[in-house]
Amino acid sequence: MDYTRLAKMIYEQNKAVGWWDDPNRCLYECLQLVSTEVAEATEAERKDLMDDHLPDRKGGEVELADAMIRVLDLGGRQAWPYTSDLKDKKIYTTDSVGRRHLLINRQIINLERSLRGPFASRAYSILLDQIQSVAESFGYDLAGAMAEKLEYNKQRADHKRDARAQANGKRF
Repeated sequence: MDYTRLAKMIYEQNKAVGWWDDPNRCLYECLQLVSTEVAEATEAERKDLMDDHLPDRKGGEVELADAMIRVLDLGGRQAWPYTSDLKDKKIYTTDSVGRRHLLINRQIINLERSLRGPFASRAYSILLDQIQSVAESFGYDLAGAMAEKLEYNKQRADHKRDARAQANGKRF
């Protein structure tokens, strides 16, 4: 996957529909939303759920796709290139779903720690690699799930500017 190109495309798409209207949007909130997607993936795995929006796909697969989309959106916003040299190496995973997902959260924290520094692009790349590695460890088609979810999101009423502005709307 060409993550740099995909990040730019996702960011431009999200910017066009208003997700980045606030030039001071909190990047820490963006990272926390990645973490919530990982938590939703854990819950989907725990309950062996299919996804609500893409019912032909496992819930864990789609939630990891959502996490990847959110990370790529942030990477596109920050214009971070994908520079990881880890793409040909297997990132450590275990048989435990909880540990696999916690390893993703560890990389989210590493990105948070380097967010404003010179190593942010590297931490971003490692986070992308970690999500991809975990998805592969489950046998998930992350690229396919991401493509379907991006297409689905274009039609969602709750992703429109006016819906987000309402009480309890998706603000960030």
